[in-house]
Amino acid sequence: MAKKPKTRLISVRLLSMAMTGFFYTFSRPRTSRPMSMLKYDPVVRKKVLFLEQKRKGK
Repeated sequence: MAKKPKTRLISVRLLSMAMTGFFYTFSRPRTSRPMSMLKYDPVVRKKVLFLEQKRKGK
């Protein structure tokens, strides 16, 4: 049996650095650098830094 090839895209979770537990989910190419971006966190009602955390499971 041959192994299945890895997918080109991976699912990542961007977790709020305001420690509210809020997150966004994105797909990105496997070969690109880890994502980080400023996005709106509705819990603190501000734009905060979101850093990538790998999705567990899928």
